[in-house]
Amino acid sequence: MYGIAQPIGILVRMLAVLLLVSGTYNPSGYSYYHWAFHTAADQWAAKTLIGMLIIVAFIVCVHATVRSLGLLLSIPLLAVIGTGIWLLSVWDVIDLSNGLQRTLVLEASITLLLGTGVSFSLIRYRLSDQLDSRTLT
Repeated sequence: MYGIAQPIGILVRMLAVLLLVSGTYNPSGYSYYHWAFHTAADQWAAKTLIGMLIIVAFIVCVHATVRSLGLLLSIPLLAVIGTGIWLLSVWDVIDLSNGLQRTLVLEASITLLLGTGVSFSLIRYRLSDQLDSRTLT
C-alpha cells in the first residue's frame, strides 16, 4: 500500500506547501499579496474569500505540523534550518544582506518546516515501518 507512493506523497505535500507559501507572497510580483493590495480596489469579495482560504490553509498546515512534530522535533528542525542558513551564508552561497535572497530563504525555510510537518506521518512510516493510528480510520 505504501511502497513507491510514499516519496511521491511527501513530494506532493512539499509542493503544496511551496505553492501556498509562494502563492501568498513572493518577490516576483505574482502573488496574492500583490493582487490584493497593489491592484485596483475592486473585487474585494473575491480577494477576501481567497484571503480567508489562504488563512485556513496555513492554519491546517501549522496544526498538522504542531500535531505531528510537536515542540520536541520542531525546535531541533528550526535549529537545523537556521544553522544551514548560517552555513550557506558563511560559504557565500547566499547573501542575507540582499533583501531578495533573504525573502527567498525565509520562504524556503517556512516551506521546509511546514512541508516536513504535513509529511511527517509518511516520513515516520518510512523510518519505522509503523503506521500512524490516525491513518487507519
